Amino acid sequence: MEDQLKTGAAPVTSAERIGELDVLRGFALLGVLLANLGWFAFTGNTATGEQREAWLAASDNRAALLGLSWLVSDKANTLFGTLFGIGFWVMMERLRAKGADFERIYLRRLVVLTVFGFIHMFFIWPWDILHMYALMGFALFALRGLSMKAMLWAGLVLGLFAKPTIDWIRKITGLKDWSEGVVFNDSAEAARQQVLHGGDYGAWVANYYEVAKYEYVLGALVVGWLLYVLGRFLVGAWIARKGWFQRMGDLLPQVRRLCMVTLPLGLAMEALYTAMEFDFLSAPEPLPHFLHYLGVPILDIGYATGLILLFHSGSWSFLARMFAPVGRMALTNYVMQSFLHMFVLTGIGPGLALAGRIGPAQVMALCFAFFALQIVFSHLWLKAFRFGPLEWAWRALTYGEMPAMRRLAQA
Repeated sequence: MEDQLKTGAAPVTSAERIGELDVLRGFALLGVLLANLGWFAFTGNTATGEQREAWLAASDNRAALLGLSWLVSDKANTLFGTLFGIGFWVMMERLRAKGADFERIYLRRLVVLTVFGFIHMFFIWPWDILHMYALMGFALFALRGLSMKAMLWAGLVLGLFAKPTIDWIRKITGLKDWSEGVVFNDSAEAARQQVLHGGDYGAWVANYYEVAKYEYVLGALVVGWLLYVLGRFLVGAWIARKGWFQRMGDLLPQVRRLCMVTLPLGLAMEALYTAMEFDFLSAPEPLPHFLHYLGVPILDIGYATGLILLFHSGSWSFLARMFAPVGRMALTNYVMQSFLHMFVLTGIGPGLALAGRIGPAQVMALCFAFFALQIVFSHLWLKAFRFGPLEWAWRALTYGEMPAMRRLAQA
């Protein structure tokens, strides 16, 4: 690779990292695990209608689903996407300050992530988010010259209205009912579960790409998701441009006031939405979804500000800092979670084939136990190594040289 690409472009060291971002990224990964496995194990992707009705009749399973809807659903991917946008801008500022060729480095980084994403999607986890992040990363790169005001408003409009607008279009055109009707009916769900239990890897992949073809592509769901992701990226880039994370220690009084408003307000709005969705309260459309689309970012601000305050709290900061090693190895840990999904739900290889047999309460307990293992694993790994395994590969392919892996190799 040319010297211009390498000059000043060494990967970020531990000392240069923004600790709050690692904490938030790790926390978001817990939510990603709970939401992905929690809903995937409950919905028609793996379970039948009869099984779902039986689970909802049990108080522990119903409580688990209520908690998932109230505290987790859409919050994790919103926070994770916003953090990607923040990371984009922070990386751009640092590379430019070092005199490095940001444009070429970042485009190479996105190309590598695109490859990782499609490998992950086609061979490990059909509902991969990495390819979307990579594709919308190119869009964020193209829009980096927007003014502060334009970036914020574009991010808010896309983040708040892209998904509901596309969903509305899908409904009035009949795309939603048609696409979901093909893959989510009693016979299709029962057949899919048999494929999962059978342990035939090829049949499993083929079945889920049939689902993706109708719901995700032909049903136009992909359009709403891509625009939604881009909106989060733009808001994150705007936050980084404000310089808040770079001087967080000076802003703690403002962070505290913001948390005191957004955390209870977000919790209340999402509680109302969940009560309406589970028919504890009746409300006309589109009130429940209006509450949800506003409540999600508000609650995420509450989560983020609360964790930042905890991070700076002195004796209690360890409760926040335990998420940081997971966040530093976000790519590795995300892919590890995908292998967990396959192991729990399918009969492939040593898989347990628990699709339709493991209820929401058990899934939630399993997720928390697995994430605790990820915390321990990430902490021990980073005591010996500078990067997670996939993070190391990502950096090596991006920079065109292999960074030192072991900590002992550092100067």
